[in-house]
Amino acid sequence: MMLMNSTTPITVHSWLLGTANKKFISLQAAIEYAGEQADELSTIEVLIPTGNHRYVIIWGEQLAALIRRVCVPY
Repeated sequence: MMLMNSTTPITVHSWLLGTANKKFISLQAAIEYAGEQADELSTIEVLIPTGNHRYVIIWGEQLAALIRRVCVPY
């Protein structure tokens, strides 16, 4: 599944202290990175900028489902 590149960085944010946020230009790369952090999935959000300081936030079951779709081969 190919996901589009973004003109502004997509942030993978962790609520764990000491875990740095990471920015990606590709939603696919952000989702793959979130999938690598499966042990911390309950503390991770993916923030997709939509303009004017607004974001779509993917977390919880939505994020888990997207990780399964992007990271698990058919």
